[in-house]
Amino acid sequence: MTNRHERIQHYLDHMCVQVKAREVHNDLRDELGNHMEEMMLDKEQEGYTEEEAIAYAIEQMGDPAVVGKSMHRLHRHRMHWGIVSGIIVLATISLILMWIFTTNTTQARYQYLYSYHVKNTVVGLMMMSFFIFFDYRKWKKAAWWIYILFNALLWINPMLSSAYNGIDRYLSLPFGFVLDVTTVSMWILPLAIGAIMLDKLRTSCSIQSVLSYIAMVALPAVLLFQISDWVRMLLFGIVSVILFGWITRKWLYMIIAAITTGSLSLILLLFMDEYRRLDRFSVVFNLQDDPNGNGFVYNSIMDIVRTAGWWGNGLDTRFDLIKSNYFDFPGVMLIDVFGWSAGILLLIGIFWFVSSMVKILPRIRDDYGRMIILSVTTILSLQMIYSLVVITGKVPIISIAFPFIGYGTHLIFEYAMIGLLLGIYRRKDTISKKNEKIRQKVDADPMTSS
Repeated sequence: MTNRHERIQHYLDHMCVQVKAREVHNDLRDELGNHMEEMMLDKEQEGYTEEEAIAYAIEQMGDPAVVGKSMHRLHRHRMHWGIVSGIIVLATISLILMWIFTTNTTQARYQYLYSYHVKNTVVGLMMMSFFIFFDYRKWKKAAWWIYILFNALLWINPMLSSAYNGIDRYLSLPFGFVLDVTTVSMWILPLAIGAIMLDKLRTSCSIQSVLSYIAMVALPAVLLFQISDWVRMLLFGIVSVILFGWITRKWLYMIIAAITTGSLSLILLLFMDEYRRLDRFSVVFNLQDDPNGNGFVYNSIMDIVRTAGWWGNGLDTRFDLIKSNYFDFPGVMLIDVFGWSAGILLLIGIFWFVSSMVKILPRIRDDYGRMIILSVTTILSLQMIYSLVVITGKVPIISIAFPFIGYGTHLIFEYAMIGLLLGIYRRKDTISKKNEKIRQKVDADPMTSS
């Protein structure tokens, strides 16, 4: 910033008082101050004295309080009330469905689920609130530490936890909480890798930088493979490939990477799957071969959905047999109790929710913020769409829980990620262009910070 006359500085100070977003104060001082100096220079060339030129510039700019308020409206913190409303609706549906289940199930062992579900929802909403006000750019500074920490967790978790369905996913924490290590790694690691590689791949998409990205993705992928969490490994691989294509704009490379990753996953599934997951996947093509065995759940889902009618069976339905596992299939339960009309409304609501997240992307100027939104939207969309398709009974049932509606600790991470997305949107008009340029220069040349 240039040295300015005391009256100009006083005007800018008074104007900035009205702008609550301190991040843009320097930008506004430079922009408005330079404009005022140009007007002063023009008037001085016309023969005005310096004091007369300053008075003219201030008069032309107008009341600093009024100007400041208009700048505040342009650069204030925003809230995407549409997404917030969608989250409230999904949380309400989730709590209602779990309450209906626990009050109607014939299985006494499921009675405690509602209180645990409420606890996860409350903790998740608290995490969402925290990340709304958290400056997401701090993740970029800690990206290497985050990457190392979560790879270490994936490595040591099998030594500290007992396997559940052949997968070492869960780590017990104090106060009765359980950390789903593979799920949180699936959410966090793409953000850390993107933060580390974003500027390098954008400025120079060389063989070295591409290989570095592949290596950083390969390490957690191998650890997820060793844990046998194929679902989280596949989701992590998909979002990593999409982020690579978006960062580099090398769409052909992205397609090649997607085909290579998919082929490798299929080969591993065919020859190295001791839990015979492929057999469980293929059962959807042969439901009549074993209707009371492997095909029972799928046939039951289709029968429930087919007989629900437009308005469902109401709250008096008995939750037995397949229905005793309704906390795994909240979409099926919704249709059973409230009918096809509720299922259609859920379908419309989910697609509106996903489209709302997608529409945020072009409104964000910061590349790292856009990358986070792309990653969060991709993972949530894939899980929501798959969970909706499960209602048909025509796709393999895998360990993908219905986001925001299904039962489990996954709720905490999903709410946290939505909070991160809302936090980026909140700051979309308060990111200082000047500070961002300085930060990018420092990131590109660390020696400038010494």
